[in-house]
Formats: sequence, C-alpha cells, structure tokens
Amino acid sequence: MRISDKSIKEVLLRADILSVVGNYVNLKPVGRNYVALCPFHKEKTPSFTISPQKQLYHCFGCKVGGTVIDFVMKIENFSFPEAIEHLAELFGIKLDYEGKSSFAQDEEIDKLYEYSFIASRYFHDKLFKSNEGQQALKYLKSRGIQESTIKNFGLGYALSAWDGFVKFIQSSNYDIEIFEKLGLVIKKENGEYYDRFRGRIIFPIFSTSGRVIAFGGRILNDEDEQPKYLNSPESKIYTKGKTLFGLFQTKDEIRKIQSAILVEGYMDFLSLYQNGIKNVVASAGTALTIDQIFILSRTAPNLFLVFDGDEAGQKAAVRSIELLLQTDVNFKIVTLPEKEDPDSFIKNYGIEKFRNLIKLGKDYIDYIYSLAENHNALSDSQSKLKVVDSVIEFTARVKDPIRRELLAREVASKFKLTNSSVLQKLDRIIKNYNRIEQRQQELNREVEIQNTEKIKYQELSPAERGILKLICEIDHIYLESIFANIEESDFINPFAGQIFNVMKDYYLDLPAEEKIDSLLILNKLEREELKSLFTDALTERYKVSGGWEEIQEINISNSSIEKILTDYIKNLKDMSLAKKIDELYQRIAITVDFDEANQILQEVSKLMRERKFYQESFEVKLIQ
Repeated sequence: MRISDKSIKEVLLRADILSVVGNYVNLKPVGRNYVALCPFHKEKTPSFTISPQKQLYHCFGCKVGGTVIDFVMKIENFSFPEAIEHLAELFGIKLDYEGKSSFAQDEEIDKLYEYSFIASRYFHDKLFKSNEGQQALKYLKSRGIQESTIKNFGLGYALSAWDGFVKFIQSSNYDIEIFEKLGLVIKKENGEYYDRFRGRIIFPIFSTSGRVIAFGGRILNDEDEQPKYLNSPESKIYTKGKTLFGLFQTKDEIRKIQSAILVEGYMDFLSLYQNGIKNVVASAGTALTIDQIFILSRTAPNLFLVFDGDEAGQKAAVRSIELLLQTDVNFKIVTLPEKEDPDSFIKNYGIEKFRNLIKLGKDYIDYIYSLAENHNALSDSQSKLKVVDSVIEFTARVKDPIRRELLAREVASKFKLTNSSVLQKLDRIIKNYNRIEQRQQELNREVEIQNTEKIKYQELSPAERGILKLICEIDHIYLESIFANIEESDFINPFAGQIFNVMKDYYLDLPAEEKIDSLLILNKLEREELKSLFTDALTERYKVSGGWEEIQEINISNSSIEKILTDYIKNLKDMSLAKKIDELYQRIAITVDFDEANQILQEVSKLMRERKFYQESFEVKLIQ
C-alpha cells in the first residue's frame, strides 16, 4: 500500500526539521538558519545548514540535502515509507494509504522486506516445529538462552537439506529470484537453486526501524568442516558495514543512558541482553567499521568495547582503536580474561562481575600498555620503543589538536617519558600524515581537472540558482513570466534544467493563487544529485571569517520583484542563446553542404534576433 500524497504533504509540513535533526547533531543559530558539523561526513568546520523557514537542510561540504524525510532516510538508513511512518509516529500524524506503490524501485524494496520477513517466519517455525529444529532448540537452551529471548529475537533454524528452503519457496509459489537477491538461495549453472543456510541456527538481523533485512547463521555441529558463522551477502536493503545486530531492540536504552556496550557475537549479545544489560549491540559478521562507529556515535557519546580475551580479540580491539580515535566518541576497552568471551564470563563469574569489568574499562593508552606488559614487550628499550611508537601513531589519528596534545602528555606520563620528546615525535608523524594527505589532495585535483566537464555539469550559475530560488519564493502571479520565457534547454546545467521541468509540471497543475511548495518539489526529485543541487540553490551560504558571517542574498520585495525577474531571465536567456549560437557556428565550420550551411545561418540569425530582444527590449511588467 502506498502512503497518500496528502499524508506525505502533512508530514512535510508538520514534522519540524529542527527538532528532528537536533536529536542527532548540536545545532548553532546563525542568522536565519542553524549550522552544525555534518553527520554524513567528517569535517572540522560546520557546513551543514538547516533552514527552519524552508524546512530543508543542505551540506555545503558533501553536498547532501533535502527535506526532513530525506534526512531521516539517510541517517537511519530507512526506506521512504519507513521514514514517513517514523516521522508520523513522532509528531502524532495519522497516515492514509492508497493503491500500490508508484515506483518500481519502491515495489522491489518492499518485496525484499516482505520476503525477508517470510524467510524469518519459515526459519522460526522450523526451530520449533521440526525434529532437526528441536536439536537446535536444545542447544540454545543449553547455552542459557531462554525461550522468551528466542521468541523476542525471532531466532530460527535452517534445515540441513540442500533444498529445504527452496522446496518451501516453490510450494508456496513465491518469486525465487527475490530470495536470490537476498542471498538466501544460490543459483547453479544448470538453473537450479540450493539453500545458502543449511544446518544452522538463524539470527535475524533487523534494520533500526525493526524490519528483517538479513540473517546470520551459526553451525550447529562445531565438528563440521564449515565456517562457524555465515552471514547474508549485501543486498539493496542490507549493508554489512552499516548494520549493528540488536540496535533496533536496544537503541532507546542506549540513548537513555548515553552509552553502548559493543560485543562481537550474537550469543554474547543475547547473553547480556537477557541478563539485564540492555544497552548492548554486536558487530556480528564484520570487523568494526567507521560507519558502525558513526551510527553509534549518533545514538550515544560513550562506548565500551568488549572483545574476547584471546589473541584474535586483542587484535580486533587494536584495529578498532585506530578507527575510534578518528571520531569524537569517548571509548573504553574492557579486558576479559584469556579464553573468555562475554557469554562465558557471565556464566562463570556472574553478571555483577561483568558490570564491574565495564566500570574498569581502560582508555587505549592503558590498554596497549597492559597488552605490552602481558607480552613482556616493555622489558628492553627496543621493544618498548616499538610500543611507544604505536601508541603515538594512534594518537596522531586524533583530529582535535587540544585533545591530541592532552593524550600525548598522558602517553608521556604512562611510559615515563618527557612531554617534549613525545610531542616532537607526534609532530613528525602528523607532518608525514599531512604530506600524504596533501599528495592525495593533489591527485584528487588532477582527477578533477581531467573531469572538468563533469565539474561544470554540477555547478550552478548565479542566474540558474536565482531562478530556481525565486520560483519557490514569489507569488503565483509572477510565475507565468518565468515559465513563458524559459525552457529546460535554457539551463547550461542539465540538472538545473531537469529540476526546472519538474517545477513547470507542478506549476501547470497548481491551483490559482497558490505558491510553489519547495518541499513538495524536493519530494518529487528522486535522484540524489537533483536534491543536492536544489537544496544548494535554496539554502543561504555562510562563510567563516573571524566568526560566522552571513553572506546576504537578494532581499525580494514587491517593489523590486519585476526588476529582479527581468535581470535573471535576461541573464539566463543571454547565456543560453550565446551557447546555442556558438554550437551552430561550430556546425557551419564542419559542414560541406551549402544548403545545410544556409539553413544553419538562418537559424543563427533567428537566435541572434531573439538574443538582441532579451538584451535590449525584454522587461517583466505585470498589469496590476
């Protein structure tokens, strides 16, 4: 079912973008707008801008932009309907539904979600209603997983047969190609299918909105020569590096207490959760990624990493430290005894001992020092130097210079070194990083130069920017002069032309006396680059110069609107006609046909007369 246009419009009008975005970033008022560090890319200077009047956002750094719906879709990884339903719930809006989805892409995404849910029910039923499943159920209970937890998280079982799930699909007349896109079945060269998950306990993976998007499978018999864990491949609804197991169930608790406990495995997560620790997530299936850290940092500023006590767990902790230091997250490493994981530790020592371990979490300096001590790596100057170098290398990853210096002084104190020696070493490493970064920027500039046409394709001229902005700000009575004189082909930037065309179609269906609604136009733009360009045109720019200063744009008033319209239309038509004339002259230069050349000259003459009219005679004059 499709959410009605009326309901979408109501969400756009009533869902206050400031209150929504303010849950994820710290906003600072600047002039008529608000600014913040962009939540979608790393930056030092705020370029993420929100216009409360226009109810839209735009980042002048990474160029993302859109409505409050677009923001929620991007930051929560929601589909379009999920974002609307989420906002409707937040703001108490009752949604109306009608017919089917109007976009093929939406239909495919909806089908993927639907079939993921069907698969989760199938696996869950097999756990409780098959002989094989009873063995899996017995195993889970032997690991201390309660039946209520099994049901709450929808755990299941995949039969050991090669085609158990395939037969279910075929007998139910489902579209097997959708399950193939989800990675649940695999197609052989002869066209037949077989199950990806066989003889495994199944852990459904949920999106942050609560939809099943993928699965993890643990082998039931550890003696089988197969990987212990197997995960769904990525699909249109599942990205491994941007998903955290259990976040849907625990995000409210994490936000409430402002901290998250990160474990590695599904069983570790379930063990903590059913023992009362509800602010837990798992990075199951992947090593911790910068995107996962980014997602967690939006939910809570404090993070406790709990890895297994073995060598693999220690290596995972060290890899994570390098990523975490590049963010603003406050984090601690929780050390487990050797051969223990969170699940086994709780069974052996109890939940209170585990809570105490969390409280004793170490910062990265203490953690690496402890590792070095345990590996006897501080016994001689050469090995100690390697440890110190690695800690300083990590410290150099910190972006904030004050935080970096404070940490450097902690390194000096911990390893009994002078502040100056550590700071000198740190300075050398940072300079080296800067040289590498500078070289990378030079290479990027070279690539940009090689793609000059692409850059021009994305830029807006002042006239193009002005026209798109004016259309959304002026009264209905002035719009006819724009749409009567300007065509899509008049825009040098083809993206701007496409946006203009959407606006023109919207204008033709617009009731008399109504203004064009920029939010509804944004909602009609399906491509990201169009949304970005449009929000760029609508959003006021800011710069930094000894503090924030607003770059004032033209202040439109009734007394000046006709002149502003005249200037913008004349400017745009002049650029467009000059380009068309130049292209025709280029055609004349290469033609060998006299008649064709004569026809082109006549077209040139016509365009030159039109250009002269716009240069000398054109004027917007409305009859009041």
